[in-house]
Amino acid sequence: MAEDPSDLTPTPRPAARVLLLDARDRLLLFRWKPPNVWITPGGGLEARETYEKAALRELWEETGLAGVALGPWVWSRTTVFKWRGVLYEAQEQFYLIRVQEHTVSLDGLDPVEVVEMTEHKWWSIEDILAAKGVETFAPRRLGELLPPLIAGNIPPIPIDTGT
Repeated sequence: MAEDPSDLTPTPRPAARVLLLDARDRLLLFRWKPPNVWITPGGGLEARETYEKAALRELWEETGLAGVALGPWVWSRTTVFKWRGVLYEAQEQFYLIRVQEHTVSLDGLDPVEVVEMTEHKWWSIEDILAAKGVETFAPRRLGELLPPLIAGNIPPIPIDTGT
């Protein structure tokens, strides 16, 4: 029996993500199940939406944070994943935003996110590095790529993070 072509050809999914760092240099991450991975706030672009607008919209929906300036586009990532039976190829742009502190509000989550975003946590770089091999982070090189940003070293062009 031949495979369904939709299983072989991923659906393009442009997405914007936010690296939200607080004054203590902790990064906000959400745990998604499945596949049980920690990811930054963000998601797919809506029709005719720019990456920048999507980043700010997703940030508000997933954290309740509004009225902040979008920082620089620092990373890019292309990844293929299957979710709810559909194969996607996400083209992600990561934007850096710094805040003094923020209490996360989940009031803007949609019903799917309420079920599948099982927890959120502010992670220090030390905690991310210590969890290597125990937890899964996206992008996988998060522990390697984050310290230069924390130190204020913004890349002149976005860095490809790999998967």
